[in-house]
Amino acid sequence: MLLTSTSPTTTPLLLSPENVLRKLSIIIFVLLLADIAGIVLDSVLQYDSRLTRILMYYFTFNGESNIPAFFSSVMLLAASGLLFLIYIQHKRSAQENYTRHWFILGCLFLFMAIDENTQVHERVADFVRPRLTTDLSGMLHWAWVVPYGVLTLAVVAYFLRFVLRLPAYTRNLILVSGALFVTGALGLEFFEGYLYKRYGIDHLYNRILYCLEELMEMSGVALFIYTLLDHLARYGTQIVLAPEDSEA
Repeated sequence: MLLTSTSPTTTPLLLSPENVLRKLSIIIFVLLLADIAGIVLDSVLQYDSRLTRILMYYFTFNGESNIPAFFSSVMLLAASGLLFLIYIQHKRSAQENYTRHWFILGCLFLFMAIDENTQVHERVADFVRPRLTTDLSGMLHWAWVVPYGVLTLAVVAYFLRFVLRLPAYTRNLILVSGALFVTGALGLEFFEGYLYKRYGIDHLYNRILYCLEELMEMSGVALFIYTLLDHLARYGTQIVLAPEDSEA
């Protein structure tokens, strides 16, 4: 990956913010259609077929170690890399009072990428659930929402002044993307726990909520990646993918 101009003999691929967002949106839309198709075939039509099993195994949004989970991990990892790049750029400029915040954000997104693949929050839930005096009719069944909710509030409190000092366009997009992600990743878990306790995990209501949850998470991260690329472009940095010049 090069961050400078390439030689005329190469064919560079410029990662423009708009182009990246467009392609991510297309992928999210295709994955959404696959998940909806699986829900309709399995939960609505109850049509048992090889296609149904493939969709439910490889494309369900409420799944682990499948294509949507892998895609979410890749996006979170990409966002982490962009945050570290912004940190490096700002550190070199030595003009920012909040340089370390970019680095800490990069570490948080790196953790979320790891969590998406390894399901750390599930182990946290196994530890927290027995220690709760009530699950609030199932709303706290996914008990990881308690420590993660507290952590989210701490993160918001720590980064609020930093975000508010960003350029208006960047600030507004970060707020929107963050609201989308947190509402999906954390907010809907309360309702999913309630429906899980009442109807079971494979009920249509729960599958619809899981679909909405992952859609909001993916959309939030995709918008965040666009925001970071746009922020880099405003600082004069464009990311170009190209073969290295063999004569260099």
